Amino acid sequence: MNINQIIKILKKTDSFGIQTDSFLNTLAFSSEKVEYSTGDLIIKSGEKSVKCVVILEGKAFIQKKTSPIELKSGSVIGLLSLINNCSPKDALIAGTKGLALVINRELFEKLLQEFPDFNRNLKSKLVSDLNKTVGSLQTTLG
Repeated sequence: MNINQIIKILKKTDSFGIQTDSFLNTLAFSSEKVEYSTGDLIIKSGEKSVKCVVILEGKAFIQKKTSPIELKSGSVIGLLSLINNCSPKDALIAGTKGLALVINRELFEKLLQEFPDFNRNLKSKLVSDLNKTVGSLQTTLG
C-alpha cells in the first residue's frame, strides 16, 4: 500500500480526517506498517508499549470479555491510550490477513510538537465526543 492510499484511508477517519495534508503525509510516512495474518496478536492484552493502531486492510477484533468488537479498514484503536500515556487493556486480534498503521508514543509526541493544529483539533474532537456521550446518557436516563 502506498502513502497516498494510506492518506486516503486516514482522511475518512474521525480521528485524523480533519488534519492537514502535511500532517497526514507525515503520519502515513513515519508510522510503522505492520502486516498481519488471521489470529495474529496485533496488540497483546496488558501490553507495556503505548500505541495507536489504524486498520488499513483486513479485519481485526478487540477481544472483550462479553463479545469481540469488529474493526475494519479505517478503524482507529488506542488513540486515548496515547493521549493518556497508558497501556491498552484489551487484546487486538487479526480476523483476516491485513495491514495496520502503528503510531507509537514517540511519533505521537513529535506530531503534537510539530503540528499545533493537531493538538487543538484532537482536543476539540474529544470535547465534542464527550458532549455527545453526556447528551446521550441524559436522554437515556431522563
